[in-house]
Amino acid sequence: MNNLLYQTIDLKAIGANWDAIKAKSQKDIIAVVKSRCYGLGDQVIPKFLESKGCKILAVVDEQEALRLLNLQIKTGVLILNSVSESFYDEANTYPNLIFSVNNLIDAFKLSKKIFKRQVKLHVQIDTGMNRLGFTKMADYKQALTLLAQNPCLELEGLYTHFTSPENREAQEARFRPYLKTFPYTVIHCAASSTYEYSQIGNFVRVGLDLYGDGRKAHIKQSVTVGCFPLAVNFVRKGETIGYDQDYQVTEDMYVAVLPLGYYNGFRRSLQGMVVLAKQRRYESIGIVCMNHLFVRVDQDVTTETEFIITSRELPNCELAQYLNTTPHEIWCMLNIDNKIYLE
Repeated sequence: MNNLLYQTIDLKAIGANWDAIKAKSQKDIIAVVKSRCYGLGDQVIPKFLESKGCKILAVVDEQEALRLLNLQIKTGVLILNSVSESFYDEANTYPNLIFSVNNLIDAFKLSKKIFKRQVKLHVQIDTGMNRLGFTKMADYKQALTLLAQNPCLELEGLYTHFTSPENREAQEARFRPYLKTFPYTVIHCAASSTYEYSQIGNFVRVGLDLYGDGRKAHIKQSVTVGCFPLAVNFVRKGETIGYDQDYQVTEDMYVAVLPLGYYNGFRRSLQGMVVLAKQRRYESIGIVCMNHLFVRVDQDVTTETEFIITSRELPNCELAQYLNTTPHEIWCMLNIDNKIYLE
């Protein structure tokens, strides 16, 4: 493990974000902890969210669900993808598993399975994403008929996923007819980008805003990535920095070599992105290496100087804007082994 490079995750900030989301939405929260909590690690955060009173955690697939269940998670664990038949028996072992029904094939297979206990289901409606879920009312109603044949199955939830805030109202209109077909007790549509506006449902399904990205005043970025230099070199005019002689040194300068590179998710396309040290912003120079990053610095910078790659002062959203991508991708692409959870 590289102890010079670290990632801290502030659980108090995640807790404050939880409270802020509940206050803004006036709804319960399904916490999205898929993809190892967007790359932040799923060994600590789900247990913390359970302690906050989270009733349902959402994961993408069976293996993610098992990781949480092996941590003795007792709150509901909703699998968003369709579940394979070979996994069905896990519901006999873990009563808190919740399966998604995304199509007629799911409904048919589940209708034939005899479980040892009641198994909760959430039905997904595709209202515009064209990814997973029912798109035709006739297929959906046929699925309800099939599922009703199995007394072991409990239809608990109905949900959809908005493609964007701009498309929310059109998708809500497509979703409303499905609400009239069955008395679901858990209805969830809105995610981080829409929970402030959508009135449909009694739950919101939120991931990014739990972790924060610097864009919203009521949400705190919970993550800091920092490091200490491996070296601070004095480089003379006429020399070059890094691979392919990419950076030409036009005047004498000091260059810090940070223990961070594209292996850690700091992509080559982030060349030129600033980092923080001593409350000053310094530009990265040269081609990003697999494990190293060059930064032009002042003479007073040493190997004892702490550098910040992202924090509340240099938020995720700035990196996302630099790459012309979404903040979700920034958290997911970071690969920092040394994770520290602050309580």
